[in-house]
Amino acid sequence: MKFLHLLSTEASQSITLHCLSDPPYGTTDGFSSTGPSHRENTRLRFRGWNKQIFEKDTLLEPHVLQDECKIQDGSWHQSRFLFHTQDSRQLPIVDIQDLPTGPLNSQQHIEISPVCFL
Repeated sequence: MKFLHLLSTEASQSITLHCLSDPPYGTTDGFSSTGPSHRENTRLRFRGWNKQIFEKDTLLEPHVLQDECKIQDGSWHQSRFLFHTQDSRQLPIVDIQDLPTGPLNSQQHIEISPVCFL
């Protein structure tokens, strides 16, 4: 990995969070009839190779390409994030923190693309 970091001037990677949940029945803490409020209450954070944190409203904010996981209609949805940096030592993403939680019957899986070193 060190060799790739030394030879590269930029890097990019994408992460897709796939989520499935049934529509909520009634109102519970953290959820409403229009969907979860986890995006406002929890910040999804990504830790890079050099231990720097990518999160919303920071210099290392990931580009949000799609954000549909707040929709709870019983179908699969996805939220897609793109990481592009001119410091190649920041990638790959090695940890995802504060993943949103849904109802007990919800499901999630994460799809992590390979890093493209340029």
